[in-house]
Amino acid sequence: MKKISLLISSLALGSLMALPLSAQPLSSQQPPLTQPTQPNSPDYNPNAAYEGPYKLNTWSISIHGGPTQFFGDLREYDFKPVTENSSDSYSEWGTFQGGITLNKQLTYLFGLRADVTAGALRGMKRRLYSRYFRSSYTDFAVAATVNLKGLFFGGTKMKHWKIDGYVGAGQVWYNSTAYELGTGQTLRSTNGATNDWIIPLGMTFNYELSRRLDLGIDFRVNHVNSDIVDATFGGDFSRDPNDGTNINGFTTNRRGNSALDKYGYGAVMLTYKLGKNPLRVTKTDGKYEYTPEEGFYHLRYTDPKLLVKPPKILTLEEMDSVAKANRPPDIDPRLLLDTDGDGVSDFFDKEPNSPAGSVVDGSGRVIDFDRYVKDAIASGATCSEIFTNVMFDTDKSIIKPEYREMLTNVATLMNRSGCRLQLAGHADRRASDRYNMALSRRRVDAVRDFLVNEGGLQDASKIIVDYFGSFKPIADGTSRTGLQRNRRVELKLLP
Repeated sequence: MKKISLLISSLALGSLMALPLSAQPLSSQQPPLTQPTQPNSPDYNPNAAYEGPYKLNTWSISIHGGPTQFFGDLREYDFKPVTENSSDSYSEWGTFQGGITLNKQLTYLFGLRADVTAGALRGMKRRLYSRYFRSSYTDFAVAATVNLKGLFFGGTKMKHWKIDGYVGAGQVWYNSTAYELGTGQTLRSTNGATNDWIIPLGMTFNYELSRRLDLGIDFRVNHVNSDIVDATFGGDFSRDPNDGTNINGFTTNRRGNSALDKYGYGAVMLTYKLGKNPLRVTKTDGKYEYTPEEGFYHLRYTDPKLLVKPPKILTLEEMDSVAKANRPPDIDPRLLLDTDGDGVSDFFDKEPNSPAGSVVDGSGRVIDFDRYVKDAIASGATCSEIFTNVMFDTDKSIIKPEYREMLTNVATLMNRSGCRLQLAGHADRRASDRYNMALSRRRVDAVRDFLVNEGGLQDASKIIVDYFGSFKPIADGTSRTGLQRNRRVELKLLP
């Protein structure tokens, strides 16, 4: 009994766990159906697949029929019919039931079923009671189911099998009469239909025959909250037909010294899966392949997680093909070159061979900076875009004398106009990246400090500072000349 109680508790807990999962697709956390989430998307939720764009069918209906068996006071617990004389035989076998079941799969592991069953029961007992009974019944029950195959074997094995355990609650209506063995005289009767609570406990084994039909067997035991299903309660040994013939109105509590009655059946079950455009997974080249875009699989047999296709791992040839297909057009190499080191790439440079240290405009044309400054100051015109470089010795950040006058004129122009100045420090590659970044910053700071402290720049906020170490060379770093051209601070006058 302890094992049965544990099983009932686990199944009941499973059914409660299933309910939030079934409601999950309807919550506000799921994407609206008008904006479907693709199975390969990182936002795809397998547990909600049967309510999403690749919806799975979840409803089915079954019919079942088979022999019944009673477990109570009037049972011999053997397989031999009792014969009182040559003409009377009282067998406990030979009664049948039939019914219909409506199934709803909430998740791959959990579901619900509602059953309506009608049938007959009979049994007998020679010792003590010397009586047999006949009964007809109808019951209705709702049960929570758990997919034992999926729980223990997962969704990738035994794909066309479904093994369920279930437990629930319901009502039974029965009409029973007990007779004396040999004479057939009525001893006890419920005198009409009597109803009691039942707890059904069982297992089903189903095989998926086709897209629509399943064939299986169902074993169930119904625990009745009564001990008068056989019109007999424990300790009632009287053979007097006038001693309590009518036992209608008995309470559902135990009246005698016997256990509560039970009855059950073993049945063949045929299931029809409801839903549109059903699918049944099949093997392709020895491997099961799911094609949800062609229809709807049934949640009875399909774990939604299996609909998520694994990402394709490209081969080297495929990656090379993708890279070639998405390769951007080649850029003009002149965009990356600055042959004369004036700060203007050769692609835009109108004079690509300007002398070292020349001051140029935005097109790379050499200009007389002193004349430009004097004209700009005299006319009051705003400055235009001009590029020039301040060069440095190896591992030095000291301004050379030949650049001091030019920097002073830049400061004067900035004081007289709305010009701004962008400074970018650089170094050659003969040191670590960290050291070169610090060195290029010291060179930028040296130019800025000269402009403010010695050049007389009144508003230091007009200077924009940046530094790049050796990451943006303008010349080949393998020659002495190239190294020299890379040790620089670029000045860019901006209107």
